[in-house]
Amino acid sequence: MSYKIKVYPEDFIVSEVVSLTPSESGEYSLYLLKKKNLSTWDALGQIAKKWHLPLKYFGYGGLKDKNAITFQYITIKNGPKGDFIKKDLELTYLGKSISPLGKTHLLGNNFEIVVREAEIEANELYKRSEEIKRYGIPNYFDEQRFSSVKECKKFAVKEIIKGNFESALYLILALSSPDEFSYSRKLRDCLKKNWRKWKECLPFANLNWEKNLLQFLASHNPSQRTFKRALHLIDREYLFFLGNVYQSYLWNEVLKEVLIHLDLTDIAIPFLFEKLYFYKDLSQEKLDLLRNLKIPYPSPKMQVQDTPQIPLYSLYLKIFKREGLEDFKALRSFIKGLIFKSYPRPAIIFPIDLTCEKLADKTYKIKFFLEKGSYATLIIKRLFYAHSPS
Repeated sequence: MSYKIKVYPEDFIVSEVVSLTPSESGEYSLYLLKKKNLSTWDALGQIAKKWHLPLKYFGYGGLKDKNAITFQYITIKNGPKGDFIKKDLELTYLGKSISPLGKTHLLGNNFEIVVREAEIEANELYKRSEEIKRYGIPNYFDEQRFSSVKECKKFAVKEIIKGNFESALYLILALSSPDEFSYSRKLRDCLKKNWRKWKECLPFANLNWEKNLLQFLASHNPSQRTFKRALHLIDREYLFFLGNVYQSYLWNEVLKEVLIHLDLTDIAIPFLFEKLYFYKDLSQEKLDLLRNLKIPYPSPKMQVQDTPQIPLYSLYLKIFKREGLEDFKALRSFIKGLIFKSYPRPAIIFPIDLTCEKLADKTYKIKFFLEKGSYATLIIKRLFYAHSPS
């Protein structure tokens, strides 16, 4: 069974729902950002460059898909009272706000997804949708979360934790996925060919932190100390994001181990990092267990214990050992901006108002609402899966 999504940008529409509303006064300007075939980072970068503003002035609730049409809200500290329109990007001024937009304001997203060339009978699709409504699905971070590492499949943050500072810089500056910062492609290409020849690549640096970092490297002899100091010059928001990406990977691996422990591996779907496990149905006991299970994001001070039902602490240690890390305390970097915060994330999710409509032969429209932090593409994978464990 096969299928295609995102054949056209119009096939994947995401509309953000937030709790923040515009007001007549405030230090921040509130905007609605519509983008097409752009990552959130790329869109914010273009706006920052156009209006000569640092990225730290921008507030947003979450990162949205690149290959889609997305609507999301952003705030800019002392942002202009005007719109900004260019190809594939529309920024509409809505009013003022007394606070910057953040994750706490994000409620979730409405999705409208067209699936084409789907090798599945309508009755089977409707059956699977009912299973999802009743039992939910594992709340993995999907591949979009890992776009910054999809080419090399290596985590710069892991290298920082292990003290491999030059390797971390190379991964961040030269091997970050083009999906993250398309306008930095020339800089990445230059650094790949001319690593340590900082002055040759300096003209291709677009962001202030990139320029400052390369100028610093060009004026200091290469050493472990120099590379560590250079890491402090990376934009803190971006560094924090990269830390989140590695935490997300660890979290996914633990959830997979939980499902293996509970013998819930009916379905195995290929993934950027091997595969993801899903289940078809659940006993009431396991449904209640997973519905109430919240797995904390790994952090140095995180406290988690084994229970008779789920040995969560032991499963985390198993993943850390596989990663070459001793335990939770290993998640320390002493680099400004690279902070590992912990919060509980539900193990499973339930889409709201899930509907499946047949548009034509092998073509379906799937609509639903998901709470913040969850991935619509997982719903699609569960609906149209074709891969079972061998």
